[in-house]
Amino acid sequence: MTPHLQRPEPIYMQLVNHYRDVIAAGDLRDGERLPTVREISEQWKVAYTTAAKALRQLAADGLVSTSKQGTIVTFMESTFSPADRLRSVGRGRRIYPHGASKIISAALVDAPQHVADALDVEPGEQVIRRERVTMHGDVPVTWSVTWMPGELAEQVPELLSMAPIPGGGGTIGLVKERLGRFPKAGLDSYRECATRATALVAERLGVAEGDPVLVGENTWPEESGVVLEFGEYAIPENQWVYVK
Repeated sequence: MTPHLQRPEPIYMQLVNHYRDVIAAGDLRDGERLPTVREISEQWKVAYTTAAKALRQLAADGLVSTSKQGTIVTFMESTFSPADRLRSVGRGRRIYPHGASKIISAALVDAPQHVADALDVEPGEQVIRRERVTMHGDVPVTWSVTWMPGELAEQVPELLSMAPIPGGGGTIGLVKERLGRFPKAGLDSYRECATRATALVAERLGVAEGDPVLVGENTWPEESGVVLEFGEYAIPENQWVYVK
């Protein structure tokens, strides 16, 4: 067996991860100011250069921008990755702490082939489909569809409602609260692809058909292997995605 060294995470990355979590939780919102480099250095008792490196990394990740006014949050929670949303629910935090997330449809539908494959059901079997667009002001920044096993509709009827999911934890948070079922960490999977907007995605995001977009998928199985959620999303060009 090849030896594998376990090393502690660099101090500056511990600072980066802390402020990523704070932003993801909505405790620091778009336009709000982070502490200065000196304040971070004194608060955390780390070198000035370490604090500065952490802020540079946050800027490189597209979470903040730096100007004469200080370091400002410039990243909307609407484009946090599915992986981070799952971590937020697991920690009891809100998924959409301050974004305008609009549900377009919520219904039982016949599973198309790719969804049937992802949920391990027969094509045409009834599954839950929830479609949403998240806005930054008047601008659509994310289109997404959540697919879940149809059996959950009877147990958690709110999944078929276009009203906001109570509690702020989203669909998977509500399933956890009602049924005690939750995806198993380490079994979740993700993939992304740069492509061109289809007619549907273009309409939802307010772009032209064929414009560049980033599309992604997430699959969230519980420990038994049953997939609780298959998600699809699309993001227009020049929109950052938070990936931790």
